[in-house]
Amino acid sequence: MKASCCTAGGVVVGALLVSSLVALPAAQAATPPGSWYYLTNGTTGGSADIAFAYGKADDTVLVGDWDGDGTDTLGVRRAQMYYLTNGTTGGTADITFAYGKPDDVVLVGDWDGDGTDTLGVRRGNMYYLTNGTAGGSADITFAYGKSSDVVLVGDWNGDGTDTLGVRRSSTYYLTNGTTGGAADITFAYGRGDDVVLVGDWNADGTDTLGVRRSSAYYLTNGTTGGAANITFAYGRGDDVVLIGDWNGDGSDTLGVRRATGPASIPAAPAWFYDDEYIGFNVGGFRVYPHLTSVPTGLYKTPSSGYACNWQTQDAAGNVLGGFFGPGPLHIELTADVAVLAVSGGCDLPWATVFPGAQPRIANTFGEGEYALGKDIRPGVYRSLVPSAECFVLALNDFQGRDSSIRGGWEPLPEEIGQEVYLIIESTDVAVRSYGCGTWEWVEEEPAAAAAGARTFDSLARLDTPAAELSTLEGLEAVEAVEAVEAKN
Repeated sequence: MKASCCTAGGVVVGALLVSSLVALPAAQAATPPGSWYYLTNGTTGGSADIAFAYGKADDTVLVGDWDGDGTDTLGVRRAQMYYLTNGTTGGTADITFAYGKPDDVVLVGDWDGDGTDTLGVRRGNMYYLTNGTAGGSADITFAYGKSSDVVLVGDWNGDGTDTLGVRRSSTYYLTNGTTGGAADITFAYGRGDDVVLVGDWNADGTDTLGVRRSSAYYLTNGTTGGAANITFAYGRGDDVVLIGDWNGDGSDTLGVRRATGPASIPAAPAWFYDDEYIGFNVGGFRVYPHLTSVPTGLYKTPSSGYACNWQTQDAAGNVLGGFFGPGPLHIELTADVAVLAVSGGCDLPWATVFPGAQPRIANTFGEGEYALGKDIRPGVYRSLVPSAECFVLALNDFQGRDSSIRGGWEPLPEEIGQEVYLIIESTDVAVRSYGCGTWEWVEEEPAAAAAGARTFDSLARLDTPAAELSTLEGLEAVEAVEAVEAKN
């Protein structure tokens, strides 16, 4: 990580320095900032690319590249204990150790240029830096600036080593070494009360400044002052902000920390029953007025049963799309969706899917929907076809409409009970498999095509329109919503 971080109480100042830095134990934070993190891979605003939960709501959070893979991840501090993770998916810590004192002000940086971030502590104007993540004594000790200075950490000259800078009002004094002495770079930027960020915004290997004013960000690519090079809005004015290179592209971007998780399709409203619409032993369905109870976006449930069905309709009650279980399922809600209905048999809640979520590629897949590049890889897959009910769809999106299906595959009569090969191409968004058993990845290049492997384009599309694949097709949007409202 080129932009480092230090902490002030329970509020993260990850590469972000506040105008009055006070070292307080995390437990003294007046309002715990939360354990949910929303990271973006760009500097143009918009929605988050990655979202996950990590640690406790009142943890002090650090950002760094702990394993030298070029990607920044999180760590949490509890007193003098540190719990570092090498991924952006939550879970348990990958590295745990003790360092310094519970009331130390903590810095993060690559002090020796080896590509791995480690810790440093500040006591007054003395700095104690370590080049490892195993605790122990400091590797570098020196004095710099005044004990009242606000301190920044960054690679100011692009040599691969992080060093210090101090801020006094809107003037900055940066040094290119870790031996103390006079500043190497001095300039003014922004206002005296700005919240200041440090990062490599243009991936040139050199860290520079940015300032935050509420939810607006003003980033500069130089250390000479002047106007901002990049300006955009992101998040909320009261967000706790982190800076890091979340996807390893060499450019630092923003993340925010909040107390609440992302939107989901919840287990409410209550069940709506109508014998006319109950099929396949569903037992009922939940009706959600779109945009009032579930926002636009992509949602996923990791598992579902054969009785799981969903359907979308427009404001006039026309069926837009739908699909059914079993296996992992997605629902993509667009602005023209007025009502969403979800049957029994679907695991709830359905969680938001973020575009930058870390892939979890498997070499096999079974029934359900699987996204290319996220769940499975393209290539040649093999399966022993159990019955004539088997089919696989190549999907353009997860809206469940006719246009969502690029093509279909089903076994020939002579292939039932036999081993077959299917080519899944990288241009597909996802595939949907039903009744085909387990597909196993064989090879990346479709050399098996000469031995009889088939593609989706080798067959005409399945005759069944996407909307008819839902067992809820009789649902009338207006009647369903009115019935739910009458019961509440």
